[in-house]
Amino acid sequence: MDWNIVTSIIAQVLTLVTILLVYQTLSEMKTQRKASQKPELIIPDVTISGLDGSNGLFIATSWANLKEDGDSSNEVFPFVTIYNIGAGAAKEISLNWKFDVSSAVKSIQDYCYHHSIPLVVSIKDEGLNIGFSDELQFWSNIQAYSDIKHDYLMPASVTSEGLKSELPTPFLYTASILIFLNNRDYQEKYGFPSPDFSDSFEEDSIFKIPSIRCELSYKDISGEEYKRNSM
Repeated sequence: MDWNIVTSIIAQVLTLVTILLVYQTLSEMKTQRKASQKPELIIPDVTISGLDGSNGLFIATSWANLKEDGDSSNEVFPFVTIYNIGAGAAKEISLNWKFDVSSAVKSIQDYCYHHSIPLVVSIKDEGLNIGFSDELQFWSNIQAYSDIKHDYLMPASVTSEGLKSELPTPFLYTASILIFLNNRDYQEKYGFPSPDFSDSFEEDSIFKIPSIRCELSYKDISGEEYKRNSM
């Protein structure tokens, strides 16, 4: 047996093992470095309270976030708060609210026409248009909620305030009208109002609250992009 050859083979094997160990160490360091700069954005559930406006339909024309103690906030517009529970900062944050009110508007139009309710609801000029006598005139741009930008959000370990982002008022108005009309229909069926407007949506109800979701996209400090859906 040529011991020089054996020694050479052992040296090459040891070199290979050393290379593999170094590669594994560098790979783990890279993973840890990416984890240390990875943001993770979440939107917790919120409770919104509708406030009666000065109109004869008892449709909410303003809203407020409910606090944990049940009191309403002083905010003019209801909002969701985005938190970064990751380890790194998030930048170039984009929110896209996705909701389709067209079918809901159609059901509102049909019901109001057949029951002689002087409420006019339509989608016009990329916005929700609402008219009721001289008491309620409203237009809200639906497209305004399709691409909302925020510059950055630090991790919750740095700041616990988060980012506030306004909820789409076209969706809130549509939901408010549907709740009112559904309760009216419920009362006609059973002879008494629903004890809870939101609970009166039965399986055979002619009204359906449209679904809504928020598509979040953002980047970490290295420029890698992340996407997620909420709600």
